[in-house]
Amino acid sequence: MRIVSQGSDRGGIYNEDALGASGDAVWLLDGATSLGPSRMAGTSDAAWFAHFVSDWLVHTTGSVHERLSAAIEAARADYEALGSLPEAPWAMPSAGAALMRRDGEMLEVGLLGDVKVWLIAPDGAVTALLGGEVLEALDAAALERLVAIRAEQGPIGLKAARTQLDPLLRDNRSKMNTPGGYWVLSLDTASLAGMQVTRVPVADVHSVLMATDGFYDLWGAYGAPFPEVLERLNAGQGDALIRGLRDIERADPEGLRYPRFKPHDDASWVLSEI
Repeated sequence: MRIVSQGSDRGGIYNEDALGASGDAVWLLDGATSLGPSRMAGTSDAAWFAHFVSDWLVHTTGSVHERLSAAIEAARADYEALGSLPEAPWAMPSAGAALMRRDGEMLEVGLLGDVKVWLIAPDGAVTALLGGEVLEALDAAALERLVAIRAEQGPIGLKAARTQLDPLLRDNRSKMNTPGGYWVLSLDTASLAGMQVTRVPVADVHSVLMATDGFYDLWGAYGAPFPEVLERLNAGQGDALIRGLRDIERADPEGLRYPRFKPHDDASWVLSEI
């Protein structure tokens, strides 16, 4: 596998996305922004978790399940060295994750949360792997509530409205890794029970794009044509795409045209050629 294009642009104080690669694997993680105080000094729990797991994956082997399980166990030991796991379910560090490895003549892709993966065939046909639908539905409902709060209360800034949304977001976060809820990477290996694993022949795939929601908003929310984005990534124009993404967001800092939870999210991607 060869990395054609990769990048990660932080949206706030800390970059809570992380990406990496080893000889036979590529991955992308999107830490879930903490909804309370962070335990880790000098960073957020979300940034710590995503980057710890990413760094650990470099040293792992085996299936996607085995690699992530090893990373979770190491992260949990590091976290518990500073205290017990949080009692509130919403306070548990978590992250969306995509991990792809080559297993002989097969590709194995594991997905958790709303990190997304697109498989591009040799003839250019694109297949989006399913995943994250429950989490996306919860986020969409929360965004609708955010818009309603601002409509009900008149001129109110995004930050003030977002603060009022915290109880709902904590309730949604408490649904992680539960029956009927959504599945994301956490400090419990049981979270892997909900991982969606896809295996496809290497011969059927020319390249693979992984992206966090902060990046795929470029075409999912802001209207950039996906084929154009893919073409520009292949042409080495990832940084220019990020500049365009941030220009759109800076022109709508309060999220009135494009409702969102914060002015900027971390935006990351990895495009690999198989």
